[in-house]
Amino acid sequence: MDSDVIGAVGSYMGIKNANLLTQVQASLLRKTMDQDKQSSKALVESMLPKTPNPPHLGNNVDLYV
Repeated sequence: MDSDVIGAVGSYMGIKNANLLTQVQASLLRKTMDQDKQSSKALVESMLPKTPNPPHLGNNVDLYV
């Protein structure tokens, strides 16, 4: 009977560890995605012209990231 309890506790701890690992991975992924979003925003802002174009130039240019 003791081995059943030890097995159940081991299984429970394994599930808790797997859940914690999943939460940590999701948190890291979220942080990485936020950093990528900030980098992409900075890249797009750096591509925008510093001075306004004349009205007949650059009105039909699309920026894609």
